[in-house]
Amino acid sequence: MARLSEHGIRLSSMSPSFLSSNSTSHTWPFSAVAELIDNASDPGVTAKQIWIDVIEESGQLCLTFTDNGSGMTPSKLHKMLR
Repeated sequence: MARLSEHGIRLSSMSPSFLSSNSTSHTWPFSAVAELIDNASDPGVTAKQIWIDVIEESGQLCLTFTDNGSGMTPSKLHKMLR
């Protein structure tokens, strides 16, 4: 059984090759941020607010993006990240 995050979402893992190939789609950091904001405003998502925060994870600073949209089921999220 997959581990759960503090919010009850199943955690996924990705191979380094997937992360490397996926990262080439955003050659400029702003384009990745713009896509996250665009995804939150997609039809059917209904997000009205987006929060961008900085957290420390394993000694590294990370940006987190959260919106108040309708989201997706834990099963759909896990499938998408597989």
